[in-house]
Amino acid sequence: MLQAEKIATAMKAVDECCGHCEVCSPACPVAVARRALTGLYYDMLAAEAAQPAAEEA
Repeated sequence: MLQAEKIATAMKAVDECCGHCEVCSPACPVAVARRALTGLYYDMLAAEAAQPAAEEA
């Protein structure tokens, strides 16, 4: 869970960098970082959830 917590901290930092523009561009570096970190975070949570099931088998 430690890595997921680090990713959550990074996500919070990216949100603090966001200028909350009226029109957010998909090419905005902050938007790109947010999408990448969000995907990584949910992949990490899914992997951690599947890990105990893999250890039981």
